[in-house]
Amino acid sequence: MYIGAQLFGIPEEVLKSDLTHVLNFISETGYDGVELPFLLEAEKELNQLGLDCIGVHVSPEQLVKHHELIGYLERHECRNLYVSGPLGWHDRSLDNFGATCGVLNSAAKLYAKEGIKIQYHNHDFEFLINSCESSTPFSILQNELDFENIDLCIDVGWLHLAGVNVNDFLHEHRDKVSHLHLRDFAKTESVTLGQGSVPLPQVYEQLNELNRLKWVVIEFEPTLNFKTRFKQSWQHLNLHR
Repeated sequence: MYIGAQLFGIPEEVLKSDLTHVLNFISETGYDGVELPFLLEAEKELNQLGLDCIGVHVSPEQLVKHHELIGYLERHECRNLYVSGPLGWHDRSLDNFGATCGVLNSAAKLYAKEGIKIQYHNHDFEFLINSCESSTPFSILQNELDFENIDLCIDVGWLHLAGVNVNDFLHEHRDKVSHLHLRDFAKTESVTLGQGSVPLPQVYEQLNELNRLKWVVIEFEPTLNFKTRFKQSWQHLNLHR
């Protein structure tokens, strides 16, 4: 199991203007790799610092850009595409999640031929029942996603915020989870690991049970205080696991 940093926590303008300094800090802190929040050209800097490119986040609509995405992943020696939310993002109806599953399944088969895995990354809304509907969007994902070609990247912070028992969920879905996002919330505010209400020490104890787990990734909302948050979150994880 490797530990990564989700660069979403760093304001975009900082990433673009001071990428080398940012990645050098991530490497010196002890992280093994980084997740990229968009198609950021970083292959030179990552190679120089010995950091892995864990994956890059795209929308479901971007998956049709096969040649562009495959070329980008090859340059960065990366094998993961993270996808969040349904088509159009704001239409969170069960019907639209069903349509999204069809798009993801078709794309996943194509990318699998190139050794690329699609990872579905959750927020809280997948576990909330919309008005006039009878079940959660996650019930659609669970029943309709092709888990031969798609893995789950579970964000434990959003899971907790939705009122789901994090440890029970991870135990039930342990064979589908290959990447785990560690995020903490104090009420609804994104905070450093250990400063909120997410039961992180219990999650750490359960990591060995997730037999397909490859990466745990620390994430928080964008902040100029990212250095302190990445350092303190790293320390919290390594102190308790």
